[in-house]
Amino acid sequence: MIEPLLVEPCPRSPEVVGLSGDPEVAEIGLLRFRGDPRLVVETVDGLTPPLPRRVKWIVNVSTQFGCPVRCPFCDAAEACHGNCTADELLAQVRWAVGRHPDDVAACRKLKVHFARMGEPSLNDAVLEALPRLPAEVPSPGLWACLATVAPRGREAWFERLLEIKDELFHGRFQLQFSVQSTDPIERARLIPVPHWPLEQLAAFGRRFHRPGDRRVVLNLALARGVPFEPAEVQRHFEPEAFAVKLTPVNPTARGRANGLDTVLRSEDDLAVRRAADVLLARGYDVVLSVGDAREDRVGSNCGQAVRVARA
Repeated sequence: MIEPLLVEPCPRSPEVVGLSGDPEVAEIGLLRFRGDPRLVVETVDGLTPPLPRRVKWIVNVSTQFGCPVRCPFCDAAEACHGNCTADELLAQVRWAVGRHPDDVAACRKLKVHFARMGEPSLNDAVLEALPRLPAEVPSPGLWACLATVAPRGREAWFERLLEIKDELFHGRFQLQFSVQSTDPIERARLIPVPHWPLEQLAAFGRRFHRPGDRRVVLNLALARGVPFEPAEVQRHFEPEAFAVKLTPVNPTARGRANGLDTVLRSEDDLAVRRAADVLLARGYDVVLSVGDAREDRVGSNCGQAVRVARA
């Protein structure tokens, strides 16, 4: 249950209007900016059980007040009221790390992940915030992460992202493309904005991945009836530069309304694991990211929105 907190707003801090979750898994803050009830983001202060915070800590940052992409399984798509500023992006990070100040410098891997609400590449302020991140999080374990559907028309944004990664985060940046299917028709249904085809994702990903970098992740939240063909992955993406992450379709109101049932955690799970074995045999790094069931319950997983779930 979300409990209102009486926190005095100030120019550098949001107003915390709600906090929910489980401190052993993840807590989600509802942070209001500019005194406007429409400008509320969700910021996740999370762990990867059973690892303690000083081993791995994940802060999920919202980049927009809602999301204009309107993926049919994502509850952040209910409305969008614009972009966060760079200061508002960093204020979310400051809120999360400020909750555990003694763990910041000691954390081995502190991932600041631009991935909660919004499409990061539609917000130029993300490129302003990233270079300021090391000063905000003085931790040798700092990593920057970003998940995107790669909208068409934002090529210059991605070129600047590549420059920032090379200048400041070489070997400590994780780029994730939300692919969802290997079939272009299904991709258009699940990502209902013009987006890069697999060929363009592959071409940019090859340039983005330098020696010493983490592989670019191809994330597929697999719904029943949605094609996932290992041969298509092999045709476009090399295992030296790309990893494959298979995740469930997390329980959301929009997903239920649109009839999108997960493959992982279902009777079709075995077929997905066999397809993953094909890619593993071809040298790909394949992650079956099912996660902790408590994450679903608290609403910290991708596509979930605490405000929608509690409405």
